Amino acid sequence: MGIPATRVIHESMKAAPPRSIVQYLFVIKLVAFASIATSPFWLTALFFSDPQDYSYTASLICVPLLAIVCAVAIAHFTQNDPYLRRLSMASLMAHMVASSVFLWVGIVVYGGIADTFHYWTVGMGIASQFQIVGWSIFQPPYWSTNLIFNLCGLAALLIGDAMPTLFIASAFLSLAGGYLFYRAFVSAFPEGDRWLFGLLVLLLPSILFWSSFIGKDAPIQFFIALTCFGFARLMERPGPRSVLLCAAGLAGALLIRAHVAAMLALAMTASYVVGRPRAGGANRAAKIILIPILLAGSYFLVNQAKNLVDSQSDNASSVVEQANTLTKFSQTGGSSFNEGVSLPVRIIESPFLIFRPFPWEIHSSMAFVSALESAGLLFLCWRRRREIRSTLRQWRNPYVSFVVMYSLIFLITFGGAISNLGTLLRQRIMMMPVVLMILCAKQVPLVQVPLRRLARSARQMSPAGDRIPVGD
Repeated sequence: MGIPATRVIHESMKAAPPRSIVQYLFVIKLVAFASIATSPFWLTALFFSDPQDYSYTASLICVPLLAIVCAVAIAHFTQNDPYLRRLSMASLMAHMVASSVFLWVGIVVYGGIADTFHYWTVGMGIASQFQIVGWSIFQPPYWSTNLIFNLCGLAALLIGDAMPTLFIASAFLSLAGGYLFYRAFVSAFPEGDRWLFGLLVLLLPSILFWSSFIGKDAPIQFFIALTCFGFARLMERPGPRSVLLCAAGLAGALLIRAHVAAMLALAMTASYVVGRPRAGGANRAAKIILIPILLAGSYFLVNQAKNLVDSQSDNASSVVEQANTLTKFSQTGGSSFNEGVSLPVRIIESPFLIFRPFPWEIHSSMAFVSALESAGLLFLCWRRRREIRSTLRQWRNPYVSFVVMYSLIFLITFGGAISNLGTLLRQRIMMMPVVLMILCAKQVPLVQVPLRRLARSARQMSPAGDRIPVGD
């Protein structure tokens, strides 16, 4: 007997890896090679950008230890996924490069005028007063900016004057967030293009650069990822562990940026209400139980967000005034845009924030690099427009509605309030991984040859007596 023709077809499809994956592996190797080849330069930038203002001796010990621990963790958590292991190792080096570049740019180019250096300076002050005041030096409130001050103070107590170490630790926290985003994507979209998503979420330049330094950006990225992962697990297998993951992610986001926690909670609640439950009585029962919990949790988080950002007023005119005030304050320096544009127009234009800056908004080298990335994303969206359209048609899928709702809420909120390019690029990374999920949720067909032609070829290779049924 010969080999069944249908088996011949399937084996011909699986015989060689798709060309796109080979290209992704080439990009990963290129990033790893470039990171290693340029290591003398970025390591010098990391340790010796300004040795008069910060010490590097402790970091010479702590940074290699952190890198080894992170590499061991990657090897452990990716042992069943060789592609993710290669990607994560390359991303580890890329995060270190991005952290070093940000430190060098902040000190040499901008003269240390950045929030990240203020956080570390205050933390060093807290550590210096600890022996006099004791634990009371860690003053409340324990959220938002003051939380970062206290964390920097605690780090300074443990490792001393080692600012580069905390930069690298922040970069690795962002890397952990990228890993959780990847796990969330694989769980929510098992048939999606996980290879492309992993490449983008772990190596996209804007995510690398804007989440690899001391501040709120790395921890908020991690907690958003934890929430997305927990919600994906909740949609797949409802249970206490999934609820705890979501709760931990929301709690962390609430402590870092309360308004983002409120956005996540609202998106989860809306998706759970409008989403179509999976078949089975257990899933329907879980939905009936969890919807009131999500509604109550969303109400609590929204109220807490209003309290933490001191926006107590509920009338529409005050909301407009606050948005206009934030826009006016953000229009500083040479990177402002949307000057003189009304709030309704800013909201209408908000979906285009993903692709900004536009060519006519480029006034600096940073804007030029960001414009190149935006152009690449726009081209990728055009190439995958059919897959994106197919994903959006499945809006009753709870996770699809979650990522769409969170993206819309984020775009409208920040589109109405931010008119500074630097602030936009920095804040946008909180939404970008979720948008990338929509982009990669469906795979581009890897085999372009029609099935009937494959069947005809297989028939020619099969024994004369075999017939091949070809269905739709």
